[in-house]
Amino acid sequence: MSFPRFIALLLLVLGAAPAFAAELLGPAQVVPVSPTSVTVRWSTDVPTGTRISYGLSAEAVNQHAEGTLTDAHEVTLTGLQPGTKYFFTVGTARKKIGAGDFITASSASVATAPPSTSPVAKSSASTPAPVTAPATPKPRLPGLFTKPANPPAAKAPPTRATWANVDSLPDHFARHGADFAAKDADDYARMAWEFRQRAKAERLPTKVDEAGVLRVFDPKSGAFAAYNRDGTTKTFFKPGGRGYFERQPGRVITP
Repeated sequence: MSFPRFIALLLLVLGAAPAFAAELLGPAQVVPVSPTSVTVRWSTDVPTGTRISYGLSAEAVNQHAEGTLTDAHEVTLTGLQPGTKYFFTVGTARKKIGAGDFITASSASVATAPPSTSPVAKSSASTPAPVTAPATPKPRLPGLFTKPANPPAAKAPPTRATWANVDSLPDHFARHGADFAAKDADDYARMAWEFRQRAKAERLPTKVDEAGVLRVFDPKSGAFAAYNRDGTTKTFFKPGGRGYFERQPGRVITP
């Protein structure tokens, strides 16, 4: 067979091969940032491109925004109209895998709000507490590289605050809860949160990728977990060996 015919046959075979389709893990989450901006987050079962299309009707989602190749997608839309309903689809530049809608906040609804620019991250320009009566810090989920000054609290935060996509939790528990003898989904989510705290205290092998996803492995128990940049759990299970952790993307860090 001549080389040109071989190349043509190879291209024909590759063109006929079915494309691998990513799946959306739960509905996309919309977080208001201001009357003219929102942040949209969604997760896929495998890393894919990040693209959101949006507009003022379901038939005209003709504005687009893109992000990085990841399985934990996040895009902030700006320049929106206050108090307006928008429709959107999420997926990649080639395929849409989810859709939804949201209504931006009205200007009036934030006119009397405290000087916080976002429900996700408090503004650093807030009025400082008096020196004679320092404010008591509010409990919050530990950040990606934040090491707690004190041992973690005996009781984990509520599941909705520790598990990234609560809609996916029953499926994760059904598949992996037995790995840890968890009695229910909330118990499984609590164990995943406590594993994150122990990983920092014991400096377990840890990787972080470009999207800020943290992956932790315990050589003794064989437990593996992945956490988003904000510390919420993506998954928690026992893959059967360290090789799975070694194949994960990211660079090794000291937690």
